[in-house]
Amino acid sequence: MFLAPGLRGRRRASAVEYRSPGGIFARVILKVAKLGVAALRAKSRDVDRKAAARGDYEPFLSDLEDTMREYEGTGIAAPQVFTPLKIFLYELHPEKRKRKEKEVPLTALFNATYEGLGDRMEEDSEGCLSVPFLWGGIVPRFETVRVRALNRSGRPVSFEASGYHARVLQHEIDHLEGIVFLDRMRDMKSLAYTVKFG
Repeated sequence: MFLAPGLRGRRRASAVEYRSPGGIFARVILKVAKLGVAALRAKSRDVDRKAAARGDYEPFLSDLEDTMREYEGTGIAAPQVFTPLKIFLYELHPEKRKRKEKEVPLTALFNATYEGLGDRMEEDSEGCLSVPFLWGGIVPRFETVRVRALNRSGRPVSFEASGYHARVLQHEIDHLEGIVFLDRMRDMKSLAYTVKFG
């Protein structure tokens, strides 16, 4: 399989075959890096705009999507699958969080950055595929952010997001800088396990 520059050496957890009316296809589930792995704490490299425009990263995006769906994530960033590139996928279904906000279809962004607009912060809970079994009850985030990135076609995009949308974007873009949600918590007293151990 052709791998775009920088994608060699990805760790695959499993490939699962499914039968469909059109034949057999495989879903590739990548291994997810957990807290303590150096890949999660390193700053990622920029993606080449021309490579994105050519679609060189599409096979990787497909594997990322399969992985995100396997673990029922809202988003997933390349560093979470041992790939130090500024790439992430996300989608929003606010009704799952009992929010009245717009849905966002599956979206891929490259080389994304964000800046807070104004001083208003919002405190809400967060979890992460790379920090399993832990849930941060109070994680402060900017209420509104401006995001600058390249879209799936390699074109520059700039947009504002608020509320839950802004939270998800900040969480995923932080991964590109080696930051996890625990780093944003001012007080660890709201940190809790998501499972019962006995």
